[in-house]
Amino acid sequence: MAKGIINKNEMECVFFLERHIENPCGVFVDGKFEDIRKFYIREAEREIPNLTNPFARDYLEGVIRKYNI
Repeated sequence: MAKGIINKNEMECVFFLERHIENPCGVFVDGKFEDIRKFYIREAEREIPNLTNPFARDYLEGVIRKYNI
C-alpha cells in the first residue's frame, strides 16, 4: 500500500469498535444497567496489534484509555 493511504477496512473496524465502546448495548439486571463495554474494549485490545495504520492504532488506543483508567 502506498504511504499515506488509509486502509479503509482498518478505519471501518476502528470506528465500529469506537462506536460500541462509546455507546455500548446493555440491559437492566436486577434494576441496575449492565453494558458490554468491557467486551468491546477487549476486542479492541486484541485488534490493535493487527492494525497497520499508525493513526488507526493511536485513535483506538486513545478510546481504550478513556475507559480503562
